[in-house]
Amino acid sequence: MTAKLNYTREEIFAEYQFASHVKIGDYLFHGGLDAEGNYLSPRSLHRIPAIKAWTQRLKDAGHTTTVFTADDLPMTFFPNTEQSKLLLHHGCKDAMARTLTMVGTIEGYGNAGIALFPQEDLQKYFVEDIEGTCLAHLQYLLPAHGHDEAFSDYKGYKESGHEEMWWVIRDVCLDYPEITDDMFEDLPIPPPPGYQGRAKAAPDALNIAEAIPLAMTPGVPPVLEFMVTGLTSLLAIEFAAASTFKWAKEVLGDPECSSDPEFAVKWVNAISADETIHVTSLQCALSELSTLTILGTEGQHIPGKPVLEAAVKRTIASQQGDRFDRVLAHRMKYIKRELDARPDGEKILAEFAELGPVPEFVA
Repeated sequence: MTAKLNYTREEIFAEYQFASHVKIGDYLFHGGLDAEGNYLSPRSLHRIPAIKAWTQRLKDAGHTTTVFTADDLPMTFFPNTEQSKLLLHHGCKDAMARTLTMVGTIEGYGNAGIALFPQEDLQKYFVEDIEGTCLAHLQYLLPAHGHDEAFSDYKGYKESGHEEMWWVIRDVCLDYPEITDDMFEDLPIPPPPGYQGRAKAAPDALNIAEAIPLAMTPGVPPVLEFMVTGLTSLLAIEFAAASTFKWAKEVLGDPECSSDPEFAVKWVNAISADETIHVTSLQCALSELSTLTILGTEGQHIPGKPVLEAAVKRTIASQQGDRFDRVLAHRMKYIKRELDARPDGEKILAEFAELGPVPEFVA
């Protein structure tokens, strides 16, 4: 039986027939549960098999299906697992609550950020026919991805995405810590244009040029250049999220650190399952691009592979240095502030420093 390769927007957005939904407090989680209580990702009835079919077609043709991996990036989460556990063992919940609040908040940037991608038929940018490819379906896949990241009301009701799911994990596992307005302020990563949430950027937060390192390749249509670099940057963000999942399960899955370790592991795994859909679709679309010929602005034919390789190189280079130093310094600032308010804070800080690197920060 030939695999189905062409899908409508409605099919890409189609849901399973869930046996039940998950509502915790005021939050209705996206996706749902099957009859056995297993989590099913939102909008995945056709999305998952479609991505598998497109990826398999690449494999069958002898092409790579991976453009880069998490191993190509500096994947270090701060504070590390042992540092985080030390803080929680001493009852220092504020810094951990801030970290998890920011994790969710930045996930919530996703819907507005992805909305900046061109929502158009990409065929005009390629010499070859792209019908039945992942690339041809990005105009549906990317909005579905965006809805996964933040709350969505496209069905007529508010549905919590990863942003609020992380906040629920924070609240349940840290026994409902106090959440203050300043946890959403002075952030080192600014919200994208169109974002309507609570987050406010610090004056020296990185700008869009730092987040998406563009380069104008001669002859490549600017819209396509933005798309390629944006997709590689988005893939890097997804890999960074994977390090967060590992950290969260190790820390919040520890009964000595968490009010509900089973809840933590279950719902971090659920978010991770959603993100796997994103990673596989991005890998597939970019891998397809490397096999195609770009139709240049003057009608010239430009191989897609070197354009992609250059974008990957720029993206990997951008995932370190000042950009990430700002994030680590922001977290350290509040860890230090919390410890400074304790009579045993200096002692805890010394133990903290023995467990891993301590970034510099501006008080």
